[in-house]
Amino acid sequence: MCLALSSSTLIGLRVYLEECTRQLAQRTSSAATVATYRKRGRAFVLWLEQGRPPDLRRLDRACLEAYRAYLDQKFANPRTKNGYLTAVRHFLTFLGTYHPGLINAAEFVKGWSCSRTHTRRHLPVEDAKALLAALESDPRKSELQRARNVAMAYLMLKTGLRTIEVSRARVEHLQEHVPGEKWRLWVHGKGRTAADESVQVLKEVHEKMQRYLALRPGHLQGRDPLFATTACLDRGGNEVPPAGLKLSTRAIHRIITEGLLLAGVKKPGIVVHSLRHSTPTFALLNDANPTRVQKMMRHQHYATTEIYVEEVQRLLEGAEDAVTQI
Repeated sequence: MCLALSSSTLIGLRVYLEECTRQLAQRTSSAATVATYRKRGRAFVLWLEQGRPPDLRRLDRACLEAYRAYLDQKFANPRTKNGYLTAVRHFLTFLGTYHPGLINAAEFVKGWSCSRTHTRRHLPVEDAKALLAALESDPRKSELQRARNVAMAYLMLKTGLRTIEVSRARVEHLQEHVPGEKWRLWVHGKGRTAADESVQVLKEVHEKMQRYLALRPGHLQGRDPLFATTACLDRGGNEVPPAGLKLSTRAIHRIITEGLLLAGVKKPGIVVHSLRHSTPTFALLNDANPTRVQKMMRHQHYATTEIYVEEVQRLLEGAEDAVTQI
């Protein structure tokens, strides 16, 4: 069964879309995910209302193939196009719960092939060291800011934390695991409702974090952010933002990007997320077990970790080295 695309159906689709995103918001704590699905769902409904060829009167495979052609013209990145198509599949699956027998025509529409390699590069070891050195000696920052920025970047490089996970980290999340040797940092991950995963913090990282925490003013409480804002004064002498608030992901991006530029290692493909890419790459280059790497990176599927394994194998075992005749 396929829906006839009458004017009343199109109005109903907008109502269903809002209900779909409302239910999605109840299942995930990520407001960004909900906003993305809402945006892409609305784009589809708007195309049905205004951009659909007039001879397509049913929500069938021909209609979805036409939408695929529209996406192909509108966007260059295949991952972006696949994202819009995935949102439509999700929405039509949701409609099927209210209209038993409704065919999800999007399931029969093929997506775009994407490379299994990352579009962002990892930091070479020397560049990672240069980043840490630049953050530690930045003359524009205070001693407290330098200590915070170095501890934060070192933690990200050694554990693969995302910026959202760094932003959400609290003082109480850092707990001793092996006395004097290893600590555990509980991670409030992307799409999670609580800090229910953990990474291992080694002694050298813990020392930099403790040096930073010792410089923090006042008595720290467990619920205080692990990495906090520092007082900055505007022209009127007011603190903007106030000290002690958690660093936003935007602030973390700015700090790391400034460090990359200051160190002279900001190149095409090298971005803030390159710090996370560097962690499994360094581990695999040192013969770490891929299963342990998956656990460290908190990848839900091994296929994600396997991409890093293939990239490291390509780096170490490129067949180009065997071309010696010329």
